[in-house]
Amino acid sequence: MPNDKKANLLKRAALAIDNTLADAQIRELVAAYSYTPEALAEARKLVDAAQAASRAQLVAAGEQQQATAAFVQANAAARAAYQALAKLARASCDKPSLTKLGLSGSEPQAAGAFMKAAFDLFDNAPQVPALASRFGYNAEKLAAERAKISALQAADQTQGSLIGAAQQATARQQAAFKALDAWLAEYIKIVKVALRVDPQQLEKIGVIARSSPTAAQRAASKKQTPAAAS
Repeated sequence: MPNDKKANLLKRAALAIDNTLADAQIRELVAAYSYTPEALAEARKLVDAAQAASRAQLVAAGEQQQATAAFVQANAAARAAYQALAKLARASCDKPSLTKLGLSGSEPQAAGAFMKAAFDLFDNAPQVPALASRFGYNAEKLAAERAKISALQAADQTQGSLIGAAQQATARQQAAFKALDAWLAEYIKIVKVALRVDPQQLEKIGVIARSSPTAAQRAASKKQTPAAAS
């Protein structure tokens, strides 16, 4: 349901419930059809629930977007760290050393596979002493660069968690608005029956009283009208 329709539904439902409760005559008439003040108070909770679900969905969506931005940034830093060491190793190491470093193939693109390859690279780099002696990849530098892979791993986990939370929030929002929409649709049908003796009362609760015949009524009227003589 688009946002403008959600806003309209909230407004219509609140108006229908609140104005019914505020008008003694309407309140008495609809009570005869099981829409007692207590029942309407329960229905008002549907409005509140939909509003709360909408706010929660916005928060969850924002948190997901923040997590995604953090993941993108962490991924860029981690891949830069990996590529810097991998390029030096490929340029200077023999095949057995490259095998130790996990550099037999190309850089993995999938996040999970990349993180495994990056951890293997930095964890096994001390077994190739030339990387420290020639290029400065001592224990301290390796730890600092490896930390970028750990940061990516944490960002990936956070993003996954918040994607799930956002999906759940969206599902709860959809369910809340569906329940409210169904309640209001039924209430309008019943209240038209309850107020049939004074349909202008409908306008007090936001329902437009029909003053002209429906398409079906017009069609029925035409069928009943005798054809003009030729």
